[in-house]
Amino acid sequence: MIELLHDARVLVRGAGELGSAVAAHLARQGISRVLLVERPFPTAVRRNVCFSEAVFERAKTVDGVTARFVMMLSDIDRLHQLGDLALTTQPLGEVLATWPPDVYVEATMLRANWGLTVDAAPVVIALGPGYQVGAACHAVVETVRGPQLGRVLSDGQSLEPAPPAEILGFTAERVIKAQRTGIFRTNHEIGDRIEQGEKVGVLVLLFVREDLYRGVPVDSEYPVVARIGGVIRGLLRDGIPVAAGDRLGDVDPRGLTDDLAHISDKAQRVAEGVLEAMVLNTHLLRARQPVPVRGASLRSGSPTFR
Repeated sequence: MIELLHDARVLVRGAGELGSAVAAHLARQGISRVLLVERPFPTAVRRNVCFSEAVFERAKTVDGVTARFVMMLSDIDRLHQLGDLALTTQPLGEVLATWPPDVYVEATMLRANWGLTVDAAPVVIALGPGYQVGAACHAVVETVRGPQLGRVLSDGQSLEPAPPAEILGFTAERVIKAQRTGIFRTNHEIGDRIEQGEKVGVLVLLFVREDLYRGVPVDSEYPVVARIGGVIRGLLRDGIPVAAGDRLGDVDPRGLTDDLAHISDKAQRVAEGVLEAMVLNTHLLRARQPVPVRGASLRSGSPTFR
């Protein structure tokens, strides 16, 4: 059955940890016509295993699979012929109109539906909560650790948001989030050991003209500190603009560093769930022509892809 998918065009929206795991797994199964769509300033924190780094480095290899950045959508098929995956930051609506996929995978983990419907492609698959099977997509894949991880939801079902997985009694404390809007600056690297309360970086705050008139200092900074000690498992790239509430990184209290450069077991199981969903919906391929999602955009600051 998988052989029937080898020529399928697959668009993965979001080249973070889960989207990258999906793309890499599909490529290893012989489904190599994969295009990842990212924002111009990616906010993936586990950058060692994220194809989103190709936005800055022009190419990124994850567990033996390479994705290359393309400026022109006309270069996508050429890259695929060379054996690499493609990644672009062009607006989603433009990508869908120029390179209509057979399979669309929503991997941004927004936890809310930004307007996705089953008309985006013959087969539409969403990761995590916020999407109802039948209306928004043809399948939803469970992304929360536990016995249901990677499960493919059936018609009419959806997932509820869940807190981060517990590690040594810590859940939300593991996640480092931006308390202000600004530019994230850091001297730390993924794999560094930090203590509770240690400064991970700073947010250089952004102000409007009216603030300057009121005498607000233009170089104001807001410290970003770790709420628990451990190893930095994920960290946003230095110099990335963020909004309040955006994820800046996460800390593993176990202090483990042996798997930071490899796709995690969780991400791999989600990727396997996506392939299962594709196989279950193979009968829908080429059943109709995909319709571009109008107005969808991955531009920086877009409310549909924060």
